[in-house]
Amino acid sequence: MEGTGNSEILLVYLIGTIGMLLLAGGLFFFFIAYQKRLLQKQLELNRVVQNQQEEIIKNTIQSQENERKRIARDLHDEVGAMLSVVKLTVGRIEKKAEGGKAKELATETKTYLDDVILQVRRISRSLLPPSLEKLGLYFALEELANWVNKSDQLAIECWKSGEQFRFDSKQELAVFRIVQELVNNAIKHAEASHILIDIRFAKQLVAVVVADDGKGFSPEEKMQTGLGLRNLESRSEMANAKFKMKSSPGKGTRAIIALQINE
Repeated sequence: MEGTGNSEILLVYLIGTIGMLLLAGGLFFFFIAYQKRLLQKQLELNRVVQNQQEEIIKNTIQSQENERKRIARDLHDEVGAMLSVVKLTVGRIEKKAEGGKAKELATETKTYLDDVILQVRRISRSLLPPSLEKLGLYFALEELANWVNKSDQLAIECWKSGEQFRFDSKQELAVFRIVQELVNNAIKHAEASHILIDIRFAKQLVAVVVADDGKGFSPEEKMQTGLGLRNLESRSEMANAKFKMKSSPGKGTRAIIALQINE
């Protein structure tokens, strides 16, 4: 009887142990499954937030383009026209002046007006270069280089290989804006003395290389602290282009924009 009692106790103990192990295993797998679901939900939330941020950046870029077009038209059609009328009026005053201080002031005012008109044209072309729409990407980049060279801030070379061809106007504008932003960054932040813009046309392929001899930076740090690089990448995505940038402190910056052109 005593042996039978011990066997029953051992059996109860064994069943209890197995039950505890099964319960612990069930809790463990439940915890793992819960963690996976939690991680999946977090990843989905991160994707939603990232998509929202990208959408906000794209909408902001599109709004900026619309505003640039409006300001460029206003500068060219209204401000430029008014300045031209003022210049003609000052010219009439200059002709009627018999000499002395009045004629000297009129001549000096015409010189100032010429400078102002030149600056208005420069700003208008920077906002919406007419050469981009009329002549294409290379000529717009060459014009950008010429305007910067006139300022004597630094030297820009613009090279071309292959025969230029036209492609989607929105893609052309996006590539131009990327190069324009890279040039502005080299002027404002990189303290560069020389920039090279090299545009290459091949069959159904356009590639633009922008390289400067500035002080360089760490792209990883810039991605975390600023929206500049994100804007460049967003513009590239909007143009269905690939964008790569290589830079390190003291070694300048080199960026490549490449896009496949559909027939």
